[in-house]
Amino acid sequence: MTNPASHERLVLHCDNVWIDPPGRFEPKSVEVVGGCIEAVRDRMAAPAAGIARPETDLGDACLMPGLINTHVHLEFSASPDPLRDFNGETIPERLSRAVRNARSMLLSGVTTLRDCGSSLDLLAHLRRRRDLPDLPRLLLSGPPITVPGGHLAFFGGEAPSPDDVAAVVSRLVSAGARSLKLMGSGGVMTPDTHPETASFPQETFCQVADAARANDVASVAHVLAAESVRRAAVAGFDSLEHCAFFFRASNGRLERRYDPEIAGIVAESGVSIMANLSTATRSHGTLARQGMQGNLDSQHALDQHDVMLENFRRLVELGIPIVCGTDAGVRDTPFEDTWVELELMARSGLSNIEVIRSASLNAARVLKLQGRVGRIAAGHSADFVVLKDSPLADVSSYREPLHVYRRGHLVTSPSSAGKE
Repeated sequence: MTNPASHERLVLHCDNVWIDPPGRFEPKSVEVVGGCIEAVRDRMAAPAAGIARPETDLGDACLMPGLINTHVHLEFSASPDPLRDFNGETIPERLSRAVRNARSMLLSGVTTLRDCGSSLDLLAHLRRRRDLPDLPRLLLSGPPITVPGGHLAFFGGEAPSPDDVAAVVSRLVSAGARSLKLMGSGGVMTPDTHPETASFPQETFCQVADAARANDVASVAHVLAAESVRRAAVAGFDSLEHCAFFFRASNGRLERRYDPEIAGIVAESGVSIMANLSTATRSHGTLARQGMQGNLDSQHALDQHDVMLENFRRLVELGIPIVCGTDAGVRDTPFEDTWVELELMARSGLSNIEVIRSASLNAARVLKLQGRVGRIAAGHSADFVVLKDSPLADVSSYREPLHVYRRGHLVTSPSSAGKE
């Protein structure tokens, strides 16, 4: 496919262009050549009416960097039972679904995403297309490294020994993975994998984080158990996913118990956290509307969601860097709902400017894409989301973007999504 942006010049004039640092709006004209920002200058006069030029005056709208979502699963369906759907589909059906999901994210304003666990089939399928303007920029992790029978083991990343870990890393890097993921604990989505228990010894956590640094790719650790959070922070992973501080209560239920000592280790390590506050919030809303009707499991789920938000607030107070990720694709977590994550972070203690940075500067850093995405600055990809109102005042403005640009290419309007 020919890149329609590769030979085009574009100039966007806007009263409110997000310049970060320092983190403020300025009237600017953004010049784009070949899909990259060539210059950001003081706002020039708008193009004369009736003259055909590759210039657009956005007026008093807000021109923001395209959103970055650091944690999605493109092959999953976001239905109430994603594993059932996954297992019931052929490989071509799953790959087609993954492309549709990626396009849905692009229409919602996400111009860069990381798939945080997928098949090698998807890695091969999307590797050739990951920088084209009809899809977001894609960082693909491929199969996560996991213990035999561990969380998402069906993707093929089982590694029972250090030699096996090294072999999986080599296979992933050779296949084009730009991120290495370690399943540092079991997961709720995979039965009998013990989310409250660390899955690997400290040495394996360090081995994977070191391998990522040696191969200049991002590192990410799935950590639900408190001890897995500690081990991942000590190893120096770029980002820690979930940080649930899970333990198994005497009644058999998983519960979150904030550990201030481990939280302090995370803060001192300098690693970032992806909290996925929005995961399954649609089902939580349904439960709340139904009033639970005495359903103890439903009440427990809602109570634990409240605990998660409070834990997030305490982590924010420690100054831990936060990155945006939604776990899109898992149960009841749609791909177009990145805005929900942003709203929940804002409601739970993160300032609006840090919410913006969680999906721009901070996210670009943990994905090792600094200088390429996450800013409106010369040399960066021309990935933009145009908003009617300022997210610095209200992050809910991300809910309905006016326009989305990917590498300087104006993306089709949301009303046409799903017609291909």
